[in-house]
Amino acid sequence: MLTHAGQHPAARDDALAVVLQHAGFGTLTLDLLMPAEERFADLRHNVPLLAGRLLDGLTLIRQRMLLGELPTLPIGLCAADGCSPAALRVAAQRDHDIHAVVCRGGLIDLAGTLYLRSLRAALLVLVGEDDERLGASNRRALRELACAHEMKRLPAAAYSPDSAAAFEGIARETARWFVRHLPKRTITA
Repeated sequence: MLTHAGQHPAARDDALAVVLQHAGFGTLTLDLLMPAEERFADLRHNVPLLAGRLLDGLTLIRQRMLLGELPTLPIGLCAADGCSPAALRVAAQRDHDIHAVVCRGGLIDLAGTLYLRSLRAALLVLVGEDDERLGASNRRALRELACAHEMKRLPAAAYSPDSAAAFEGIARETARWFVRHLPKRTITA
């Protein structure tokens, strides 16, 4: 499941979804803000609001799985920027549902120490190599984790909104993480 909170380039979500689909994963993209809310920058960093909306979305997905309307498959979360701490908070709360998380950017410490310490899903944090502040903050937050985790530094070009080729590296790392950490399930027809 790919999450973002408004003003996110749709091309990046689409590119990531294509790579994940080629790796054998189904994808669903959730925008956690309504169009009218996107003009308020503070809402893109409101962790409790975004986490609540993501929890609501996961509840609907899980209900559909239980009703047989969707196949029962393991869930991984992929979040960027302000949604990263919300995704971690949700994964910690729904530890039986979420098996792997990939965070691209964002200050994961904003999830809160309690949630970081409770996280059981495997976590991959992707940070631009030139963003020392973000890297240092996320390294401190990773010390709180008991789950499998890794932080990878990526070339600064990978974060350029104009570089589709560089973004493929992010997509490949995300797919590799999910292949490695999501339980294998087969769909029977």
